[in-house]
Amino acid sequence: MSERPRWGYVQARLQARHGERLQEADWRAIEVARSIEQFIERARASSLRRFTERMQARMPSHAVERMLRQTWRAYVAELSGWVPAEWCQAVLWTSLVPELPIIDAVLRGEAPGWAAQDPAFAEFAKVDREKTDRQKRGAALPNVPLDALAASPGREGTLAARWDAHWRSLLPRYHAHDRALLALTAVIKEHVERLDRAGPHEASAPYRRDLAQKLTRMFRRHSGSPIAIFCHLALVALDLERLRGDLVRRRLFEPAIAEAAA
Repeated sequence: MSERPRWGYVQARLQARHGERLQEADWRAIEVARSIEQFIERARASSLRRFTERMQARMPSHAVERMLRQTWRAYVAELSGWVPAEWCQAVLWTSLVPELPIIDAVLRGEAPGWAAQDPAFAEFAKVDREKTDRQKRGAALPNVPLDALAASPGREGTLAARWDAHWRSLLPRYHAHDRALLALTAVIKEHVERLDRAGPHEASAPYRRDLAQKLTRMFRRHSGSPIAIFCHLALVALDLERLRGDLVRRRLFEPAIAEAAA
């Protein structure tokens, strides 16, 4: 059986999910909410429901972020079940992308205090408290091969680069150097570098919109191919980044936000 019919089936499901993504007017209708309770209520009435269904307005900000990480992992796992078996592990590996900063801190022995309350990072925190060496901290990473993310001679210097190298190793051999996949990773890398160069007072929204436009064009151009699922996941990650920012800001600064919206 050729790949095209299988990816045609995946594309049909992806297209439905892609069509559910909020447009800018939808985001604005949610973001004008005057309270965090109203914001969550409006988000639940949209396609963001799958990420906010169990969210409570009075959750502390770290609990909000933990829930978003959990729902992101669940979303990636769901989509990994759609793809041909040889692509499953490469898709699942993308679930770690939002957690790379945390993993980096753990590998440096600097796990944040809230990590002990997150089931995915509880072992990180335990090992960090025990002040064990770097290798043992790395070995505590749940479901993450130490040999893929730990620094060692001859490997890429940054954790993100090591993540990327392992992701490529999980791709079917005949796709490992696919030009479209290389183009996709180059677009995301450029976005990260632009954010790194941005000044402290620059808003990230224009950068996010620019990346979303590029990803959307790639999603359409490579319809019915493996590229589409990675473009879709990147777009959903951008949506979750925006949702996270809205929720955390409201949780921390709700009185000021309510006054501004009045």
